[in-house]
Amino acid sequence: QDDDITMHLSEEEFEEIKSIARDPNALSVLAQNLAPSIYGHEKIKEALILQLAGGSRKVRPDGVVTRGDLHMLLIGDPGSAKSQLLKRIAKVAPKARFTSGKGATAAGLTASVVKDEFLGGWSLEAGTLVLANHGFAIIDELDKMGKEDRSALHEALEQQTISIAKANIQATLRCETSVIAAANPKFGRFDPYDLVANQIDLPPTLINRFDLIFPIKDLPNREKDEKVASFILNLHQDPSLAESKIPTLLLKKYFAYVRQKINPKISDAAIEELKEYYIGMRNSGAGDEAGIKSIPITARQLEALIRLSEAAA
Repeated sequence: QDDDITMHLSEEEFEEIKSIARDPNALSVLAQNLAPSIYGHEKIKEALILQLAGGSRKVRPDGVVTRGDLHMLLIGDPGSAKSQLLKRIAKVAPKARFTSGKGATAAGLTASVVKDEFLGGWSLEAGTLVLANHGFAIIDELDKMGKEDRSALHEALEQQTISIAKANIQATLRCETSVIAAANPKFGRFDPYDLVANQIDLPPTLINRFDLIFPIKDLPNREKDEKVASFILNLHQDPSLAESKIPTLLLKKYFAYVRQKINPKISDAAIEELKEYYIGMRNSGAGDEAGIKSIPITARQLEALIRLSEAAA
């Protein structure tokens, strides 16, 4: 996989990229072409487009870095096309690595120290999150991962580094990686009579690090079921129906270009807007029936809003 896809842009492709960008509803056009073989989930597809575009990474004078990568978590009932979406993202995203929860250990995600036969010492081998630096790490079945293994994600998600201290090796590796994860609720599927928050079996410290969390409920509904069923059946009859208007390779180059070349700056009007929204969001849960907000709104969510708006720009 080529990290620097933009080097291979032909003139025509560049023009096509520009024409997509000029479209006033670029976001919805891209969302429709992201996964044409998956019915519905419009909001999630738009969010994935924003995540593929990414925010702006900022390095402050004191050396503190704010990440520009968005992280996203899909929690949903089985059979609601989560894994399909992730597989499709793995094809569209520039530099994507796919892993599944049961087969992923902490060492496999971050880095492992192995004994080197040739040198006779120890050496470092990069794991998924490090290999996907400047790209995407896609983790399916997050809930099936072991507790210890899952804790390896904390530093990677927020600080975007991975520190290792094993066998006489102290190293800090960069992993400026966007993470897309999918999980099932605590008991396999959502209980419609309980709060969603009680059914997410992930530690709050981890959930807090995701910028966007989507619960996907699969509730029977005649009209919707009919549409989904006919969509799937027609696809099986004629697989070529799910062709997207924008070829996959062009999408890939589009996002590679956007990520490398374009860094939107935040305007004064945007600052006011975001401030209002954040304060409203943080203080809305005062008279809530749950008493304490299930997923607390912190300054991290404000940064998530900034990243989302940069991505949209």
